[in-house]
Amino acid sequence: MNPWIIRLIMLVAGALFPLALAPFFWWPVALLSLLPFVIAQSTARSARQAFSRAWWFGLGQFGVGVSWIYVSMHDHGGTPAFLAIPMVAVFAGFLALFPSLWFALRVKLVGQTLAGLTIPVFWFLQEWCRSWFMTGFPWLFAGDAHLDTWLAGWAPVIGSYGISFILLLSTSGLWFAARQRRLVWLLPLLFWPAGLILQSQEWTHTTGELNVAAVQGNIPQDKKWLREWISPTINAYYQQTSEHWDADLILWPETAMTLLLDQFQPYQDEMANEARDTHTTIVTGIPYRYPRGTPLAGEFHNSVVAFGNGEGMYHKQRLVPFGEYVPFEKQIRGLLPFFDLAMSSFLEGAPDQALLKVGRHTESGDELYLIAPFICYEIAYPDLVNRMAVDADFLVTVSNDAWFGDSLGPKQHMALARMRALETGRWLLRSTNTGITALVDNKGQMKARLPYEVRDTLTGTAEMRQGQTPYMQAGLWPLYGISALILLAAFIRQYRQREWKTW
Repeated sequence: MNPWIIRLIMLVAGALFPLALAPFFWWPVALLSLLPFVIAQSTARSARQAFSRAWWFGLGQFGVGVSWIYVSMHDHGGTPAFLAIPMVAVFAGFLALFPSLWFALRVKLVGQTLAGLTIPVFWFLQEWCRSWFMTGFPWLFAGDAHLDTWLAGWAPVIGSYGISFILLLSTSGLWFAARQRRLVWLLPLLFWPAGLILQSQEWTHTTGELNVAAVQGNIPQDKKWLREWISPTINAYYQQTSEHWDADLILWPETAMTLLLDQFQPYQDEMANEARDTHTTIVTGIPYRYPRGTPLAGEFHNSVVAFGNGEGMYHKQRLVPFGEYVPFEKQIRGLLPFFDLAMSSFLEGAPDQALLKVGRHTESGDELYLIAPFICYEIAYPDLVNRMAVDADFLVTVSNDAWFGDSLGPKQHMALARMRALETGRWLLRSTNTGITALVDNKGQMKARLPYEVRDTLTGTAEMRQGQTPYMQAGLWPLYGISALILLAAFIRQYRQREWKTW
């Protein structure tokens, strides 16, 4: 077949892939998308051929899947369309290097030996590598399409990575069963009903309840950072909060206040006194600045602070490149307005920070719960959420997805939050400026949500839970072990084939 026809097929197949994810969740599309990918990789005769086919698939996958970045660059970042469009394409092309390099390496190392097993291994490896390289971009994982399918039962056991592995194993099995006419290749399909059985398993247990409220201020993004909007913003959040003093926890979104924490302190002290009187904890995202006389004086963190009937402060650990920090800052600041967005120069938070504390007043005394906070993009990282959830009773995440409008981005982001709740067996409360604000249970299901672009407050009762899911306990080690065994078997088989030919 003409190489350009194959590349076109890969591009189209990759472009279909995001339809399996939020907000569509047309999960069978993933099988239809990945099947030509598996066929192309299992018939690649060289590393160069494998690289090209995987890159064109990735270009389609990320070109459609992260197209929402255009909104932040053009609509809010001031980048002209004639520059923003190719910049999104360049970003998609860069992300496409992850599958292309890994699948080229597969052909280099093992060729087509045990291809039906090594293709799932290298798909897992490219998703894993993309999750940490240069801060990481753990987005558009194949497993994230299965929040509502039988495979969701595997999330607390082997996580989204593991579901991706099962999905690729199933797709490879279907292809090789048809190609070799051997029914043994259909065995991976048994993972699907097994996942259904696992869905009934309770991995964590209830320790209490909190009455929660999440404020969605719906402050216009083009006005949010204007000085004249500081007072209206404070008044809006105070008014919505004062209507829910019966809640144990009230959550505001990321950078709900466009003041620094030290500038907001007088308002915070006043609200804290009222919150203590009603036994309420307020948790808000707000930028923190180190005070004068300290080694880091004048430097900033993107932070979350708890006050009132609770306490604690958390500094964001996983920063967004070009959004919260600018790589090669001295060289590229000033080239485009997008590189000079408000609040785009933050410091990274330490990995060993204490969890937030939230108290609940009862007739028998005060109960104390530990809350694991995640700021925006951080909820996408399975390893970070796993680690912080170990001692936590509850998860909260704050975001300002208004940067991306009503595009695919906020919907994909919400789905990632649901997956983290499912993986850790914890309830999760999410507050955003314009949407999606929601309460998610320990099965990853939304119990309540607010409409997009409305000013409102979500209320509900959330379970506090303790215990660890198998995925929290073992992490990725089972997948590492399975991958190592498959690669070892491929090496041994390849070696024996060479020895046989030599003999």
